[in-house]
Amino acid sequence: MRELIKILDINIDKLNMRQAVERVKELTFDHSSPSLVVTPNSEMLALAVEDQKLAEILNSADLATADGIGVVIASKILGDPLEERVAGFDLISLLFKELAEEDINFYFLGGKPGIVDRATANLKRDFPDLNISGYHHGYLNRENQQQVIAEINEKNVDLLLVGMGVPLQEKFLANNLENLNIGTAITVGGSFDVLAGEVERAPLWMQKAALEWFYRLLQEPSRFGRMLSLPRFIYLVIKSKYFKLD
Repeated sequence: MRELIKILDINIDKLNMRQAVERVKELTFDHSSPSLVVTPNSEMLALAVEDQKLAEILNSADLATADGIGVVIASKILGDPLEERVAGFDLISLLFKELAEEDINFYFLGGKPGIVDRATANLKRDFPDLNISGYHHGYLNRENQQQVIAEINEKNVDLLLVGMGVPLQEKFLANNLENLNIGTAITVGGSFDVLAGEVERAPLWMQKAALEWFYRLLQEPSRFGRMLSLPRFIYLVIKSKYFKLD
């Protein structure tokens, strides 16, 4: 039975990284119905306060990890602390490492044209035994969306990684998951940019010091507006603790 905490009325699983990896594996090996794994961070949770459809999708997921230190801080404010953050990029990195020699087929969907190609090439270099059955950029229209879905279904995909940004990736999966012959779909945000070498992750010491957001801001100053969502998120969490959210 899942152990959950609600943050801004969104379910977050109380799992550490090791437990999350094992849970994804369980879902992936079970092909009885497609499973959905989401990776909410503070920006996504704040957005879900205003986007009821996104909130419903997040709460329908089979696993929701605490992707970001802001979510962990919120859990402490609410008096039900999460053990650690379970960043989506770290989660999929462990899955690549641990499933590289397993009979598991991956498919990558997302990113700008050319990005997911480089990400795939880099992963094949680092994990030669990883089964990557296909990939496609995330700029879909009605015609190529149906082609991609057909390709995924033909390739017996176990793990589908979708990185289209929030909330497009969540809504794409909500609209199409029941038509996909897969084990599990995971929303991965901008992970393909990192895997392609387009964006660098913060040094490990900055990750451990909860300063990854600052490193990302130095790389992409245009993200400053998005960073303002964190103080708003903390305000909403404090408000939700003492007052009902409107």
